Amino acid sequence: MDTYRAGSARTRLSFFALAVVLGLGLAGCHRDYSAAFVDKLITRTDKFFDVAHATGDTFVIVGYNGRIIRSEDAGETWMEVESPAEWSLNQVEFVGDEGWAVGHYGTVLHSRDGGQTWTQQQSDTEKTLFSVSFVDNLHGWASGDESTVVSTDNGGETWTAKRIEVSQVGLNDDMRLAVPDIMYYGVHFVDTQHGWMVGEYGNVRNTTDGGQTWGSQHGSLLESLREMGVVASDVMSLAAFFRVHFSDSNNGLIIGGAGAAATTSDGGQTWAWVAREGTTGAGIPNMPLYDLVQPNSDGALIAVGSNGLVLHSDNNGANWSTAETDADVFTWLNGVAIAESGNGVMVGGKGSILLTSDGGKTWRPVKDQ
Repeated sequence: MDTYRAGSARTRLSFFALAVVLGLGLAGCHRDYSAAFVDKLITRTDKFFDVAHATGDTFVIVGYNGRIIRSEDAGETWMEVESPAEWSLNQVEFVGDEGWAVGHYGTVLHSRDGGQTWTQQQSDTEKTLFSVSFVDNLHGWASGDESTVVSTDNGGETWTAKRIEVSQVGLNDDMRLAVPDIMYYGVHFVDTQHGWMVGEYGNVRNTTDGGQTWGSQHGSLLESLREMGVVASDVMSLAAFFRVHFSDSNNGLIIGGAGAAATTSDGGQTWAWVAREGTTGAGIPNMPLYDLVQPNSDGALIAVGSNGLVLHSDNNGANWSTAETDADVFTWLNGVAIAESGNGVMVGGKGSILLTSDGGKTWRPVKDQ
């Protein structure tokens, strides 16, 4: 049961860079496209951090040094896109043809044409932003370092930054100096009022007023561990969570380090841990999970993680199985996006791009470009 533990060491680097674990050393690097790109668009030196679906068969990938590439044929071929970003981009989100990408030093980029062109928006912060969520083309939120969340109600013409007070749930007196601020790696809203953020030390925060105030929901995770026989008295017992996804205001899933995953059916008031390998049920390997996507409304979910891990669920995340990949992937996979048509793209380290045409059940590598 102790596989749910995250350890007490605190990593104050961008999660998406994975610099400590993978030795990539991404933070603070200026754009420097090497000569390798002259002959090949995609090489093993590429580090792709996220991918998003726009419209039709259009997908957009973002990554290291602000790089952006774009496909109009469901990932079969890719084109370089001029990027105004000087720093790495961590996540990208589209609502129709309108998209936003966020990254280091408060970077926010905006596109109105399906990712063909991008302009920079002023985010009101210099903190690194890890995740972005829009519910329409006006209302959006981005979460980041040092308990930072920025929001907009006009499509990013203006953003307002806010520091979220550190949750006291599971925080002992002798830990308050050690946990001054939280990195919030994932944010997801289902409408203009209801949203969730996840981050370090198992923090799960929720809002019902559009982000004006934030509650805490990770108390039930600690209680669940105690019921399972795990000595869990504080947030140091919890793994970091990297992604959160809700299909509606009640049903959600969170994933994170060491294969940690939990589901809720009551809006996050209570969470149930998903079984691990070696426990009852179809378990999740004891490996970090970095991103997830819901291809459709029939309960299917796809999650990706370290060492080429790709998981598929048919029952809203209660049980998982390994997806079939027609390739040996020995690097981290950090982003996945699937269109309603079933076409999808998955990205990660070493220039990894994999494609699916069946909603994520099987994957194949993109052809050399």
